[in-house]
Amino acid sequence: MNRTGFFVSFALFVASGALMTALGYYAITGRSVITGHTEYRHGSAAERDMSYQKLPTDSGSDWLTGFTLTERSGREIQWQDLVGKVRVTNFFFSSCPATCLQQSQKVGEIQKAYAGKDVVFLSITCDPDTDDPERLREYANKLGADQEQWLFLTGRLIYIRRVATELFRVALDKQTHVERLIVSDKWGNMRGEFHWSKLDEVTQLKLLVDKLLAETAPPAEASPAAGLLEK
Repeated sequence: MNRTGFFVSFALFVASGALMTALGYYAITGRSVITGHTEYRHGSAAERDMSYQKLPTDSGSDWLTGFTLTERSGREIQWQDLVGKVRVTNFFFSSCPATCLQQSQKVGEIQKAYAGKDVVFLSITCDPDTDDPERLREYANKLGADQEQWLFLTGRLIYIRRVATELFRVALDKQTHVERLIVSDKWGNMRGEFHWSKLDEVTQLKLLVDKLLAETAPPAEASPAAGLLEK
């Protein structure tokens, strides 16, 4: 083999090795080493079943006092299904590489502290076009999220905006959300909101959750529609 033939063969060998490495990385992670973006092998949400984005029957209400959203498992979850459980709600989107992930990790820490207790954690996406149930399953699995105590919810963006504004009294838009954890009591009344990254506020959140777990009746001045904030 002459010198030119040797270099050509060597270049082809290196290129084939790089290709196999890239394909292996993609097969394991679903992340392209060329673009740096996650590419899901099962097609985009627009190409899959979009039934989770159908507006629920309560979307015609003048003012929402609850919700119907789709969980990562594919089952519908209604706000009234959670009666008897203290609820900790946050908003996020799975493609957020930093802040949302850190927030989700903090929610995971708090959830583990209440494992087996009557507390349910609700993570509601603000990017439902991307975050279909399949995507949320992948995201939740990476976090090791408890399937029963930590729910990941999606739906139609126009409806989720209403849920945020009317039920939780916070602003929301596509890939735009507050960074607070919202605590509701066993009857669905808002009782407090706390920034996930502030240690003192996370401590206050836990104290409130402990208080709400001990309650046997809702506060007389609270109602699901009006809420009662405590800090």
